[in-house]
Amino acid sequence: ALLSCASTKEEGKSHQVSLPPPHINCPENGDCSFEIMKNSVLQLNHSASGELYPEVVSGNKVVVKFHYEKETPKDVMDAGYSEYVYLEFDPSEKQLILKDKELQKVKMIFGRICYCKGAMGYFPIQNGNLFLFNQDGNLQLRTTFKVNKVPQIVQHIDENINY
Repeated sequence: ALLSCASTKEEGKSHQVSLPPPHINCPENGDCSFEIMKNSVLQLNHSASGELYPEVVSGNKVVVKFHYEKETPKDVMDAGYSEYVYLEFDPSEKQLILKDKELQKVKMIFGRICYCKGAMGYFPIQNGNLFLFNQDGNLQLRTTFKVNKVPQIVQHIDENINY
């Protein structure tokens, strides 16, 4: 399934394209979305306590952000649960095939955000594989990965995205 949307381009500025939730490969009981951020780079920062967190800033790469948000009861406080996958690639790269520690060549990270003490945060992905094919605004993204530090729902992404 191909997803597409039109966007306007402002010269010299980073711009992002938000896409409607994919329906093919989103885990049940939740919603998924992608953001493709052109003219950006993914900075991996650390808080004062040493926790990793991502920041997307202007640059010369493309940053992909995948977001899964689990459906939660509306009347329950602190029930929110989200997972994120970030990666960046050079727009001139037509194809990437990476495995395990090579995933850090694209700064691939997994985030688990919830009210679950000691089992949340962002973590470099070092176990898995990635196939990325990028041509003329069409991105094929296939990845399977495992983060052993926290439980995870999203363990694979398989999407074609027009941006």
